[in-house]
Amino acid sequence: MLFVILGLGGVFFGMAYLITEGNASMLLSGYNTMNSEDQKSFPLKEYLVDFKRFHQRFGAGFTALGLLLYVVNEDWLGYHLGITPLLAYLYFFWQTRKYSLVQSKNTKNQFWIGFTVLLITLVVVVGLLVWSDKKNTLVWTDQSIEIEGPYGVDIPFETIESIALLDKLPEISSRLHGYSTGSVAKGKFKGAQDVHYHLLLDKPYGKILQINSTGEDPVLLALEGVDEVALEKQLKARLRD
Repeated sequence: MLFVILGLGGVFFGMAYLITEGNASMLLSGYNTMNSEDQKSFPLKEYLVDFKRFHQRFGAGFTALGLLLYVVNEDWLGYHLGITPLLAYLYFFWQTRKYSLVQSKNTKNQFWIGFTVLLITLVVVVGLLVWSDKKNTLVWTDQSIEIEGPYGVDIPFETIESIALLDKLPEISSRLHGYSTGSVAKGKFKGAQDVHYHLLLDKPYGKILQINSTGEDPVLLALEGVDEVALEKQLKARLRD
C-alpha cells in the first residue's frame, strides 16, 4: 500500500509538468475536444498556471496525508485513495469554472457534464466504501454456513472438501474485484500461480480459516466476533456427522 500512495502521489505531482501549451490540444481533457474557435478564445496560459499550482499542491498533500494514515491507521487508506482525488478534482473544477463558463454554450455544457459526472462518481464511491466496510456475520443453517454482508457467500456443507487454519495470508498478487485496505480485504483476489481466493477478512488476523469447496474459489475467513480456531472444530465436527 505504501508504494501505491507514493506512486499515485508522484503521478498527481507529475501532472503539473506533463501538460504544456504545446501539447494541451492533445492531452488536456476538455480543451482537446473544443473546436478551433473555442480553443483560440480560451485563456490557456492562465488556466495552465492554476492547473500546475493545483497538481503541485495536491500531489504533495495526497502523499503526505497517505503517509500519515499509513502510520496512524492503515484501515483509513481505502477511503483516502478512493475519495480524496475525487474531492480534489471537484474543488479544482469549481475553482476554475470561470475559464469555461465565459466560453461558448458547448464549453459550458462540457463543464457541467464533467462536474456532474465527478459528483455522481463521488457519491457512488462513498456508498461502495461504506457498504464494503460493514462487518460480515456468520450464520449456521441445517445445510450450510452463510457469511452475510459485503461480498458474502453461502457454503453448503456437502460441497466442503477440506478445512485448514493458516497462520498468514497466502501471497496475493492482485484484487480482481472487491475492497482492501489495512487489515480489511473482501471480494475476489488473485494469488500466486493464478490461484483465485474469496477473501472475507474484516479484522487484524492471527489465524485465517480456509474453506475449500467443490467448484468454488477457496474462502479465507477472519471475521470480527468469530473465533477461527473454534469455528474450524465446529465445522469438522459437523462434517463428520
